[in-house]
Amino acid sequence: MTRPASHAALQSSPATQGTALEQAIGLVAGELVEVEARLEQLLQSSIAIIPELGGQLAFAGGKRFRPLVTLLAARAANFIDPVRITVAAVGELLHTATLLHDDVIDAGEFRRGRPTARLQYGNGMAVLTGDFCLARALQAIAYSGRLHAVQTLSDAVTRMAEGEVAQLEIAGDPALDKARYYLVIERKTAALIAWGASLGGLPAPEHAAALHRYGLEIGYAFQIADDVLDYAGDLHDTGKTRGQDLRDGKLTLPLILACERDPGLARAVAQLLAHGPPVAAEAAEAIVARVAASPGVDLAARAAEAHAEAAVAQLAELPPSSALDALVELARGVSRRVS
Repeated sequence: MTRPASHAALQSSPATQGTALEQAIGLVAGELVEVEARLEQLLQSSIAIIPELGGQLAFAGGKRFRPLVTLLAARAANFIDPVRITVAAVGELLHTATLLHDDVIDAGEFRRGRPTARLQYGNGMAVLTGDFCLARALQAIAYSGRLHAVQTLSDAVTRMAEGEVAQLEIAGDPALDKARYYLVIERKTAALIAWGASLGGLPAPEHAAALHRYGLEIGYAFQIADDVLDYAGDLHDTGKTRGQDLRDGKLTLPLILACERDPGLARAVAQLLAHGPPVAAEAAEAIVARVAASPGVDLAARAAEAHAEAAVAQLAELPPSSALDALVELARGVSRRVS
């Protein structure tokens, strides 16, 4: 297996630049190392291809955003139970599972700047390793003996699956529907972040509830920021080629907002998707450029900022601490990636 990366990858990521966030990472640096070790342990299997394939993605220099949220939230809630390390590792393992599955569904070619697992090992192997990651994550929480965490994780995984199905069902549908977009990102992205932020509901109920709401809002901000970068970023910054969402038939917030202000663009999108997805890169290029130059990108970036501030507002329920300050900076750092 590829050896775990250190938490230094977090310090160089766009979401965590600046002294304040480096200090935040420093608050839980030792625990992040424990999470890396726990993640490697959870990926172990007597079937050697599983840790090889899973480890290539899990330890490919990801930002470890989810474990960082979990560990800072635990400190902010004064939750010192050792199970927090497993919760943090499980969040990252589930995220790995979704990436493996997504790249097969979307026929993705690059992930974190490298060829996707499906290109190296085949679709079947990538899907089944993703299934292993999902099963191992559920197993790890079950063996922790915390029934409430098992229940909340089961709820979160169910919502994640619903989000994936909903996204696939509407792929290629040119309807400009913000409510539908939010339903997908709440279930596909925010549900897992909220579960990790609330430590599976294990801290004091009032703290767990506030952190769950924080996780949902920061999840919205995180996904919208990613969707903005799909139009405004490049392969070097994002690890995937620009405009991939449109080629997959996904109408994300920057495109929806751009089309609301340009009916001609909306018609062009409908024509493009009439025979897809998938859409050829050459065919999508002109529309991607129009969206990138439109007000839609800036408006979506502002929406990410608004969700970040909504996340910060949830933290009023927790006592002041350096970890709480770090959660504030983390939320705002997510939105600053695109502003």
